[in-house]
Amino acid sequence: MKKRFLGIVAIVYSCIILYVWIFDILKNFLAPSMQIYIKLSLIPMFLISLVMLFNNKVNYKFKISDLVLILPLVLLILAGDGRLTSSFASNRTTNFNTENRIKNENDNVVVSNENEDNLQELNIEGVSEEHDFSSPYFNIVDANYNELSNYITFSPKADKYKGKTIKVRGFALTKASFITDDYFLIGKYAISCCAADAGFTGFVVKHNDNKILNDKWYEIEGILEKGKDKDGYDIMYIEVINLKEIDSKDEEQYVYPCYSYDDGTCEAISVYDLEY
Repeated sequence: MKKRFLGIVAIVYSCIILYVWIFDILKNFLAPSMQIYIKLSLIPMFLISLVMLFNNKVNYKFKISDLVLILPLVLLILAGDGRLTSSFASNRTTNFNTENRIKNENDNVVVSNENEDNLQELNIEGVSEEHDFSSPYFNIVDANYNELSNYITFSPKADKYKGKTIKVRGFALTKASFITDDYFLIGKYAISCCAADAGFTGFVVKHNDNKILNDKWYEIEGILEKGKDKDGYDIMYIEVINLKEIDSKDEEQYVYPCYSYDDGTCEAISVYDLEY
């Protein structure tokens, strides 16, 4: 029985790898570019389990310290399906790419509210008659989410898109260190390797409705406007026109670098011809 301990551990891990692969749970832990290594490990893991279970010539002496092999299994059980909550995002908003933020010391830290009247009469379900969102200028999908969120929000050259329509889906983060109370963030988790390096990426949204709930998922249609954050840095934000709550079960929680999608050409980004 002692000899078969490693075999049992190996077969359990083989079954776990197969399970998260078949039911597409692996994406909650690893970026697409890293998943192939876990999938390939299934073959040697399964072969090792067979050798340890059925080959009587294998010599193995069980030690108490070998119980550490089941620690990853315990952690996996505790992690559940691997989906992160907004409480994790609250500690990772510093992952926003703020290197290119520009601050004008002579400007007052005031955000434009020229569309304030529009916010008071929010169209929750329908489409605004003044703006056609059937084909928004920026249609934020997973393949362009990571790059466009950072560019639109913080790039000094993004202000030329002021007044453009935008449509985006994600979960709400109602508190962040650099935004005031009448703003919130909408976004997803961006990862390049695995869930351990996940960081929040998204858009600043101006919306006076206090019914916006932390960690709830929304679809937002609006207009890009230019303003400033708490520290006086230029920032682009979404002036809400239409907003509706959506089911998180229908949404991907993670987004990846654009080259992880399609054929790796980042076509979803190149169509915008962004200036850096």
